Amino acid sequence: MRNNKKMIVILASAVGAILLIIIVLMLIVGNGSKSLSYSQIEERIVSAGKNYFKDHEDELPTVGTKTVNADKLTKDGYLTDISKRTKDNASCDGTLYVTKTVNDYSYRATLDCGTDYTTKTISNVVIADNLVTTSEGLYATVQINPDSGTLENVYVFKGDNVNNYIKLGDFYWRIVKIYENGEMVVLGDPELLRATWDNRFNIITDNYRGINQYDISRMRDSIDTEVVDDEEGYLIIKSLITTHTACYGNRSLDDTSKDGSTECSSTLPNQYFSLLPLYDYMNASLDPNCNKALDNSCYNYNYLASNNEEWWTITGVADNTEEVYYISNTVEREYANRIRGVRLYAHFDASVTYVSGSGTYEDPYIVK
Repeated sequence: MRNNKKMIVILASAVGAILLIIIVLMLIVGNGSKSLSYSQIEERIVSAGKNYFKDHEDELPTVGTKTVNADKLTKDGYLTDISKRTKDNASCDGTLYVTKTVNDYSYRATLDCGTDYTTKTISNVVIADNLVTTSEGLYATVQINPDSGTLENVYVFKGDNVNNYIKLGDFYWRIVKIYENGEMVVLGDPELLRATWDNRFNIITDNYRGINQYDISRMRDSIDTEVVDDEEGYLIIKSLITTHTACYGNRSLDDTSKDGSTECSSTLPNQYFSLLPLYDYMNASLDPNCNKALDNSCYNYNYLASNNEEWWTITGVADNTEEVYYISNTVEREYANRIRGVRLYAHFDASVTYVSGSGTYEDPYIVK
């Protein structure tokens, strides 16, 4: 009997020792000795960032995107040293992106670990996959940056069959161009919304055909009330976009500019959604004879002209005060009080990351 009791005591002690070892190992792992995948480290940076801004709400951006280096999160005690969490102690620079979205904030993280790993942003993937100098694809060119008013590098999709599809929920969006800072311009489906561009009384024409000035238009009101202020609608894209400066300058029938200098002569800052300015439609054509707004040549080799839908641009006709350009395969003009499809125009934040896809309709880009 005494031997049995002694054996029980020995076994209990052994079990206790094993449990103690397990607890110690778990503590070591919890303190950062376990290596993590790069995607797990990105998630840790996001989690640390959310905790940081929970304690520092006054530092959240009121508009646009704010970046925070992972070293700061580590220094302030919100994140363990990421260099101690990577495989083979890879040297990584981590960045947290916090973007003021329509309803809330979005948090994303990127890692730059040199040759070991770099987070794939959708902008970088699209440029790498599609950049060309001839035929259809993504072209490097220069356009007016509406924020600075100066000519800057931009990548623009041109041609009929370009791999610029992004699928968000049940709808497809098209990538129009990518700015040098990584912001990507996307254009929605015309089935999302239909609206009158404007139906106000025009004192110059003495009728209710509308006023072709976007900043005071019914169209802008419709976008604000039916899209921006809709708390339950468009949730997927609202989590991805940042504000942009909309170019809404009116364009004359004889204007041959294609760099945005005309349309960006009038701008509206801090817009979540707007409409396509006409020069973007013209630049999507590979036909060298597309020089003026109403040139039928602009229809040729142009992915924006191949949907058999009628939809408004943001651009009014400068030759009068009541007409607006719209797309019906070719460019047309119409009184502002008519109803047409609305293709929402928005900017993806530069930190939006690539998940999968090649940009074709059958295999669209998926992002997060």
